[in-house]
Parts: sequence; C-alpha cells; structure tokens
Amino acid sequence: MILNFNISKKGITKANHPKQINWIVLKNATKEETQKTIDQFDLPNDIFIGSNQAEEVSRFEKLKDTNLNNSYSLVFINLSANTKENIEFQLEPISFVISDSLLITYVCENSEFIEHLVEQRGQEITNLDLLISFAIFTTYTHFIKELQEIKKTIDDLDQAARKTTENSELFRLADTERKIVYLDHTLQDQAETLDSLWEEKAFISNINDEALIYDIKLSQRHANKLVRVYRDLLETIGGLFTDMMDNNLNHLMKFLDSAGLVISIPALISGIWGMNTGGIPGKSSSFGFLIVMSLATLLTIITAIHLKKKDYSK
Repeated sequence: MILNFNISKKGITKANHPKQINWIVLKNATKEETQKTIDQFDLPNDIFIGSNQAEEVSRFEKLKDTNLNNSYSLVFINLSANTKENIEFQLEPISFVISDSLLITYVCENSEFIEHLVEQRGQEITNLDLLISFAIFTTYTHFIKELQEIKKTIDDLDQAARKTTENSELFRLADTERKIVYLDHTLQDQAETLDSLWEEKAFISNINDEALIYDIKLSQRHANKLVRVYRDLLETIGGLFTDMMDNNLNHLMKFLDSAGLVISIPALISGIWGMNTGGIPGKSSSFGFLIVMSLATLLTIITAIHLKKKDYSK
C-alpha cells in the first residue's frame, strides 16, 4: 500500500492532488508497488531489501544518480510495543529516502509506527526534516520504555537468584539477556548513523529547534547508558545463579559424604560381627545382638553429632 501525504505549516494532511505530495509512505507494500517507486525515482534496487529484518544495518548515506535533488538514504530501527513477540519481531527498520522536496518512507510489515507518529506529532511536523527528527525521538522513547520494563524483570531475577535455581528462572534470564544483546547492538549501530546525520548542517538548520535536538541527543545517551548498565547487571545475576548452584551442589555433596560416613559405621560393625570365625565377643550370649546393635547405634549417633558440629570452613 502506498500512502501520500502533504507536510506544510499546517502539519501533516493527506494529499488530494499529486502536486501536493511531498511525503510517500510504503506500508505493507507489494513487490510491484515497491519496484514502481524505485523505478519512478531511479533509486537503487536494493535500497529497501533489508527493511523487514531485525538485523538491518542502520546507516546514513548519500544516493547518486537518482531523480531526486540532494538525496540521502537514512535507516534507523524502531522498537514496537508488542512485548508478546520475540525481540526480532519487535525491532522494526524504518527506511527514509530524503531529498530537498520529497520524503519517501518504507516501514516493515504490520508496523504501526507511521500511524502513531502522525497521531501524536502530526500538528507539530511542519517540514520534512522535522518529521525525521520526531521519528528518531519517538524511537528512542520506545527504547527507553522497553528498557524500563526490562529493569523490572532484572529486579525479579535478582531476587530469584538469591532464593532458587529453578529452570524457569534460568530460562527467563536467558531470554532477557538475548533481548539486551539485540538492543545493545542496535543502539550502538544507530549511534554512528545519528553522528553522521548531526553533521549535516542543512538538516540542523531546517529543524531550527535546538530544544528538540537536545532532547533527541539526551534520549540517545539515556538509552545507551541504560542498556550498558542493564547488560552488566544481567552478567552479575548470571554469575549469582552460577554461584548459587555451585553452593547448593557443595551442600549436597557435604550431606551425601557425611551420610555415607555415618552409614559406614554400623555397616563396618555389622560386617565384623557377621564374620564366620571364632572368638567374636557375645557369640554365646543371648544379649549379644542387642549389645552389637547398641554399640553400632551409639557410634553412629556420636559420629553424626560430630560431623554436624564440625566447621569445614577452617
């Protein structure tokens, strides 16, 4: 599907005439619609090829030999709010083709990014560069919101690591670490793209809003710091789970060794008195069995008490 909009001082409106179109959006576009747009503006054939993949590379590069004046390609990654999906399905590449008079946007399948952007910021967006700026700011807002939710999971895992080593908690730790890895690499990759974008003086001049640029850079720093801190926290929690499992195993081995030693005492005594040889004490006594059992029980209890009180840390 191809959507046509007009961006003016009144904000974003749907374009009713071809001459009013200065923003084209390809959403759930068919191969024919995508190729038609590429051919119309003489764009590179592979310009939108990775726009449905979470592993798409964020970039900002100048385009050559197109039908657009002073054209650039800008790709950055948005994070959808659908937390029920795996992280790969949450990451949504947003691809822009920027020129002096026309902006082309390609969004991945089933993305609601454009609708939310127009609904929330439609009246504030009065030129093409402002649209890109608000789009970038919105994506970082989504990243920060998701990272704050991840912090809640990290806090739960931290408490669980001190009490249990159940498989369910370990699986949740692995899933959270996987999500953090994706977010960390995405934000690192995107930081390089934005550094290149901020060097474009014409872009900064057209925005003409220092407060907005400051908010974007601050949100970027905030997201980058959160993902680094949370990744380190997850590594610490993973180490705590490992230490807890080792500690539990040590206690189990200590119990089994002690139990084996305690059981060996009556086994030794019964083995000695069970020898088919002469000279065994109590052989001819009617109380011999009780004496042997009492001796075995007494030595077993004494050994168990001694092992329980012994400090193995010294």
